[in-house]
Amino acid sequence: MLSGIVITFLLASALMVGTQGIPVSPNQGGTVTGTLKSATGAPAAGVRVSALAKPEELTDLSQSSSLSAIAETDASGRFRLENIPPGRYYVVAGRLDAPTFYPGVVTPDEGVVILVTPGLTVPGIDFALNNVSVGRALSPGSAAPSWVIPIQTRMEDGGKVPMFASGWFPVLRLSRTGSARIERPLVSASVTVPNTEYRATIANLPEGYSVKSFTFGPTDLTIDPLQLAPLVPIAPRAASVPVGQAISIVPQRAPMAARPGARVSGRFVGDTNRSVYISGVPGTLYPDGAFEFFGIPPGRHTVVTLDNPGMERALGASIVVGEADYSNLELEVTSVVPLATGGPVTPKPAGNLTPNTRLPLATIRGRVVDGGTGQALDAGKVVVNKDQSMAISLGAEGRFEVPRLLPGNYVLEIVAYAVGVVSQSVVLDTADADLEVRISPEP
Repeated sequence: MLSGIVITFLLASALMVGTQGIPVSPNQGGTVTGTLKSATGAPAAGVRVSALAKPEELTDLSQSSSLSAIAETDASGRFRLENIPPGRYYVVAGRLDAPTFYPGVVTPDEGVVILVTPGLTVPGIDFALNNVSVGRALSPGSAAPSWVIPIQTRMEDGGKVPMFASGWFPVLRLSRTGSARIERPLVSASVTVPNTEYRATIANLPEGYSVKSFTFGPTDLTIDPLQLAPLVPIAPRAASVPVGQAISIVPQRAPMAARPGARVSGRFVGDTNRSVYISGVPGTLYPDGAFEFFGIPPGRHTVVTLDNPGMERALGASIVVGEADYSNLELEVTSVVPLATGGPVTPKPAGNLTPNTRLPLATIRGRVVDGGTGQALDAGKVVVNKDQSMAISLGAEGRFEVPRLLPGNYVLEIVAYAVGVVSQSVVLDTADADLEVRISPEP
C-alpha cells in the first residue's frame, strides 16, 4: 500500500457530481450520512464533506476529480451525501488539498472505502477532522507537507507479530495536544505525520506481551518524545517527505502456560485487519492471514471474523472440535454475522458428528404473502440484522433466500412495499430454515 499521497483538486472539480460528471437519477443513487467532529471532540460545523470515487490504483488519486457528492455539516456536525452513483468511495472532509479521510486519517491507504448501492443509505460514518484539514486550501503552487516514517516491528524471539490477539489490536499511537491521535497497526510499513513532535506509545498489547525496546534512531521512545525537523510548504507532487531513520519496535512474549483443550488453526486470504473469535472467545490473527486458538473444548463451535474492514463480509466456519488439534481450517465468506451474544458461548455437544470436520453453512428461505388473501407479495425487501448492505429484494412469488449463514440468532425485517413491515426472529443451528411470512395491510 502507498502512503503519504496528498490529493490536489481544482476548485472546479468540487462542482462535479457523478463519477464521470453525469447526473444520476434519484432512485439510482445511494446516500451516506454521519457526523463530523473537531480534533477536540466538538461538532465541526460548516465543513465541506464529499464522496470521492476510489480509483483502481491509489497513485491515480493525485489526478482524481471525481467528487460524486458534496455537502456541508450543520451546527451539530451532521452531514448527508445524497444521490451518489453506485460504487466504492472515500468520504473526505475539510480542505481539498489536504482532506481528512474517514475514519479520521490523512492518507488514503489508511482510509476506509465505503460501498454505495442504489437506493440504500450507509449510516454511521462518524469521524474527527484532522487539524491539517482545517481552513482554506493552500495556493496551487504549495501544499502542506508531511513526514513519512518507516516502521520496523519484529518479535524478540523472531516469531510473527500479531494483528489481533486476546481481544486487542496492537497499535503504534502518536499523540499531541490539540490534534487527533494517529494510530497504525504494529505491522504497518510506515506512518505519515503532519507535525514534528509526538508522544509515542504502544497501545493494546495483548496479555502476555510487553515491549522490549521502542526507539527512533538513538531516541528511546519509552522515555522521550518523537521529534522531527520542521516542515515547510513544498510542491504538491513532493508533499510527502520520507524520513531516513525508522521507528523500531521489538515486542516480546512470555512463555504460554499449557492449557487443556485443542489448538484450532488455519489461514484465510484477504485483508487481515480484522478480529477473529471462536464461540465468542478471541483468538490470534497474523498479517499473513494465519489464525489460531488454544484450549478449545470438544463440541460444535462457530469461528467468525469481526471488525471487518470497509464493506467486506465476515469470514466464518461452523466446525466440530475433538480432542486432537484441528489444523488447516478454511474460512468462507458469510452473508451476515449472527447477533452478538455478549461473551463466550458454551459449545453444543458434537453427538455423532465426526471430530475435526466443518459443517455446511445454513440458509434462510422464505415466502411473503398477504395476510388476508394469501396472495404472494413480490415488491419489497428483507434486511437481516439491521445490516442495510444485506438487503435482499423479494423475488417471484414473494420468495427470498439468505444463504451462507453461521449458527446463531437472526432478526429479519421484511418489508412489503405499500402493504406493511414485520419482524421475524430466526434461530439457526445446522439445518436450513423455511418461513412463510404473512403481512397484513396497515389500516
